[in-house]
Amino acid sequence: MIVYEHIEQRSDEWQRLRAGRPTASQFSRIITPGGKTNPSSWAKYALELTAESIRPDEAGWTGNRHTERGNELEADARAAFEQRMGLEAFEVGFVTRADGVIGCSPDALIRPPYSGGDGAPAWVAGLEIKCPSPKVHAATLIEGEMPAEHLPQVHGSMAVTGLDWWYFVSYCPGFRMVIKRVQRNDYTAKVEKALDDFLAFYRERRAELLPRLVEAK
Repeated sequence: MIVYEHIEQRSDEWQRLRAGRPTASQFSRIITPGGKTNPSSWAKYALELTAESIRPDEAGWTGNRHTERGNELEADARAAFEQRMGLEAFEVGFVTRADGVIGCSPDALIRPPYSGGDGAPAWVAGLEIKCPSPKVHAATLIEGEMPAEHLPQVHGSMAVTGLDWWYFVSYCPGFRMVIKRVQRNDYTAKVEKALDDFLAFYRERRAELLPRLVEAK
């Protein structure tokens, strides 16, 4: 994997880096939580990505109140996770597969405790933080499982990074925190295949679209 450690998420540089690349927050448009692909949604996503690649400077991240809430609480959630788990979560900007195309923006990457020797130890896991409304967090807390809607993003992040573990956190002030350690499994393999299939589709579709979208010089 290729890690862009020093780029700030939601910055202009981060937005340009993501433009035109399939990213984990949108992997549910490639594969469902049940493991099924939906080629009918692929065409629309491929068109959006192609448009972004033409004007990466205007591919700005657009969020809503839920993403704003997450941004406000994410640092507190990360600190609470570190304290609870005794791990250090490193903020990074963006990560891609070795192909430099398909990527994700983890809320953190995790290294093992440094044991000496040459160089920095490898990343061993990632972190996905959600800061939902009280009623959504309460349901997750009682059910005791990561909501299925997050499966494509979390397993997709493992597919991008090649890591075998990903931590899922649901955080809401005033409530107990939910921490789930998600392991690579058969669903991860399905996501990996779906990403490869979508990338082949996207490359072919992009080649068809570009002449129709951009005037020849």
